[in-house]
Amino acid sequence: MKKLLFLSLLFLTACSMAVQKPTVALKDVRFAGLNGDGISLNFLLDVTNPNTFDLPLQGYSYEVRLMTLPLARGESKDSLSFYGKTSTDMLIPVRVSYADILEIIKHNPGLKEIPYQLHANLNLGTPLGAIAVPVTKGGTVTVPKQYQPDSLLRKFGDLLNRGAR
Repeated sequence: MKKLLFLSLLFLTACSMAVQKPTVALKDVRFAGLNGDGISLNFLLDVTNPNTFDLPLQGYSYEVRLMTLPLARGESKDSLSFYGKTSTDMLIPVRVSYADILEIIKHNPGLKEIPYQLHANLNLGTPLGAIAVPVTKGGTVTVPKQYQPDSLLRKFGDLLNRGAR
């Protein structure tokens, strides 16, 4: 019985060493749009699976900080397969409310670039059970000219002037 338990433990240890966590690179961060609720940002990740077998995404969670302010948090149960020995693109769409945008503008009204920090956990299935792959990426995202605060304020002023005529 002890031998069987020992062999089982040895087998599980060897198998767990055989599952390699994927590497994750941030390919791009883009403004995806603006609507009545706020702005949309897209974080495009490149996930490379070094294993010979597929790793299915079982969901993910994320937190985004802009200018060190915690602005967006969420999770998704989206599924996707990261095929063995290949790289796969994965998109994390993020919504930021106007109230949070105003908080950013208060800190920096001439905003042209926004420093961001993405913290995410990818939940993957493996032949031996689920694993979490932590992702931490940071950088700056360029605010498109039409969305920069001074440009928006100018458009708003023009709109008010037209309405006053």
